[in-house]
Amino acid sequence: MSLPNGYANLGVVVIGSYNTDLVIACDALPEKGQSILGGDFEMFCGGRGANCAVAAARAGCKVKFVGAHGADMFAKMATDRLANERIDTSDFIELPSSQTGVAMIFQERKTGLHSGLIARSANTQFPASLVRKIESAIRQSDLVFTQFEIASEALSEVYRLCNQHHKRLVVHAAPVQSGIQLPTGHYYLLVIGDFEALSLTGQPDVNAAIRELHHRGVRNVIVWQRPRFSLTFSDGNRVQAQPIPSLPFVQGAGAVECLTAWAGITLAITDDLARAIYLGAQAIAFSLSRPGAQDSMPYPSELPVSWPVVNLGGYPAVSAITPGD
Repeated sequence: MSLPNGYANLGVVVIGSYNTDLVIACDALPEKGQSILGGDFEMFCGGRGANCAVAAARAGCKVKFVGAHGADMFAKMATDRLANERIDTSDFIELPSSQTGVAMIFQERKTGLHSGLIARSANTQFPASLVRKIESAIRQSDLVFTQFEIASEALSEVYRLCNQHHKRLVVHAAPVQSGIQLPTGHYYLLVIGDFEALSLTGQPDVNAAIRELHHRGVRNVIVWQRPRFSLTFSDGNRVQAQPIPSLPFVQGAGAVECLTAWAGITLAITDDLARAIYLGAQAIAFSLSRPGAQDSMPYPSELPVSWPVVNLGGYPAVSAITPGD
């Protein structure tokens, strides 16, 4: 399977978060109350929104990133990196009283498993007025991406404007925490983990959660299944499965954003969900096998799209779904 043409023609707006990831390697994750000697320290550019923006830019799209940072040393790191990826950062604003997003991550050397903590930052402090300010960019875009790592007021404004202007909105539904909601509306694509899907919808299993998401107005759903490393997806008529190619696992930061970006832009070009999921699976496998969140985003030439896929476009249905059930 070859890559579709047309990525360079897509105008993408990403409204989301930037974090600098501070990563310390260790033999085992520290337990509560425990201090241990770790290994190497590394610093990477990350954040769910910015990761998605970099993935789309490397695919060839014209990308605008909307968010906020502080007036500190991490801000220059953020703006320089996004500019180097040829991303429009004219509405990546400075909030002088806030701090740029930072995530402290402990990662096991042998397994790649990690635990982390994200600091309070400008990511959740930029106002809904910033979203209203870029309404014309949203109106002119081909795709809008967002995620749950920003303030609920700003997120609600993204929903409202995309519904008002009938834009294709792609939501990476993470992190799912208390108070997070997905109001009924029109969503082009939603990407979510299996545990998060159950939490967000209040349903007992993944199939029921998918039905509920369609009921809320989600046209296409991708559920990231753990620990089986597979994707479950639905267009509202059938629930199907796509395995993720097995490569040596290095780390997981940025991988789901990589999937989200590649699946979203491929779906917009081809209107073929199975093809979009297939390419998204190749992209997430690449990201999982590379260090660093934004560093792990592939360029088109790095995607081994010749990897075999079984029965592409015709997976056995896990269950039938009637839209609106």
